[in-house]
Amino acid sequence: MGDSNRDVAAFYASCKEAADYIREEVNRGAEILVAGHNDADGLSSIGVVAGGLLDLGAKFIARSVFRLEEFIEVMGEHNGRMIILVDMGSGSIGELRSIFEEAKLVIIDHHQPDQAAVEGWKHVNPHLFGIDGESEVSAAGVAYLVMRNIVPNPQRYAPLAVVGSLGDLQDKGEKRRLVGLNEEIVSEAVKGSHLRVREDFILYGRESKPIHQALAGTQSPYLPGLSGDEAACLSLVMEAGIEVQDGDKWRTIADLAEEEKSRLYNAIVSYLVKNNQPIEPVKDLIGTVYELVNESASSGLRDAREYSQLLNACGKTNNSWLGVAVAMGYRGWVLKEAQKVVEQYRAMLKKSLDFASKNLEQMYHIMVLRVGPEIDVRQVSSVASILSSSKLIPADKPLIVVGQEGGIVKISARASPRLVSLGLNLGAVMREAASKFAGRGGGHRIAAGAEIPAERLTLFLLEVDRLIGEALSHVNTQITLDDDS
Repeated sequence: MGDSNRDVAAFYASCKEAADYIREEVNRGAEILVAGHNDADGLSSIGVVAGGLLDLGAKFIARSVFRLEEFIEVMGEHNGRMIILVDMGSGSIGELRSIFEEAKLVIIDHHQPDQAAVEGWKHVNPHLFGIDGESEVSAAGVAYLVMRNIVPNPQRYAPLAVVGSLGDLQDKGEKRRLVGLNEEIVSEAVKGSHLRVREDFILYGRESKPIHQALAGTQSPYLPGLSGDEAACLSLVMEAGIEVQDGDKWRTIADLAEEEKSRLYNAIVSYLVKNNQPIEPVKDLIGTVYELVNESASSGLRDAREYSQLLNACGKTNNSWLGVAVAMGYRGWVLKEAQKVVEQYRAMLKKSLDFASKNLEQMYHIMVLRVGPEIDVRQVSSVASILSSSKLIPADKPLIVVGQEGGIVKISARASPRLVSLGLNLGAVMREAASKFAGRGGGHRIAAGAEIPAERLTLFLLEVDRLIGEALSHVNTQITLDDDS
């Protein structure tokens, strides 16, 4: 986590410098464009920045984009305005500089940067200060650390930063706890009475859905035979001797006594053992729960992980405007529409995973899934994340999921924590391979992506296979040396 050059004070100074720059534009009445990625962390980031600008009485436009080309098009439409780019941009500084060197640009990101900064721009990124943006703070967290310098009552945006971090799967601490700067943000949210932290089952719909539906709805971790199968989950719960209804009301996970939760946990383990499935994923069912105490239990927003899934669903189904609106605090009919979207999205994901289980390809060092119209290209990253945690993907082979839109191929890559701990850096692999085939790539060590021309896909996959093979050769040597010692 981080390195010997870790300088939190300098990072916070960078956050304040960017905040002061933004405040200058607000004070002079300039219109600001806020643009960001269309996933949960990106929409949370937009929500923090746009919500803060709204509090300040600023004039602004908020947009989400699927890829950098869309941002470049949007940026061209708003020439001369300050542009705040969140959850993207750090890996493309060189490209952005060549096109928009004169722009008033603030980049708020947590991905590995390709260079430090451009004169006149503000580039806020934890990696520049030895802080690990993959595990310690997400883009939404960075956005919060910037905006808290200028927004009145900033603590109310701290839970949204937590939502973004969980959406980016940064809960890698013991018992799925957020670590690093994320912990400080959690503390501020708790101190402001906006967040409650406790240990419990981590299941989708923990407070809002019947027990069997919550169990069937879990996709991370993926539970073979249970995830997606409500009938199997209902049978399991009843066989465990747990009452599923209290009168006419379906009971939820939150309604269970501690003894009942233990019975449910043991029943899940027994089910997996009986069906010759690995029990390792079960440990991720119990962990640290982050609750937004000011949201209702039925909204799907009280549990921060559920909140992140709602935002992700909106972003990945071309309904980003709904996600941004919810993140900025709008409820009522906006939330009802978003809730419909998330249910449809989860159904689509189930179909996508069924397709994936039958269409995986194996190369020398990687697993590949090529998707067609069966899976929306915007959902490629979600499928990659869920599939990578399933038993279908060997721990010693990264997963590469490929989708196409027009003449562009979108790639999402995932590696196991074991491979990353031994030195594999998917972000570096994606960047190097994509650069050789007129594309762009980057990201984190464990999760990365790329975009390339469709006609270069085969060559790209061969190059990725080769590069990962080299990395794994080094890893295998290290394993052998460790064993010999």
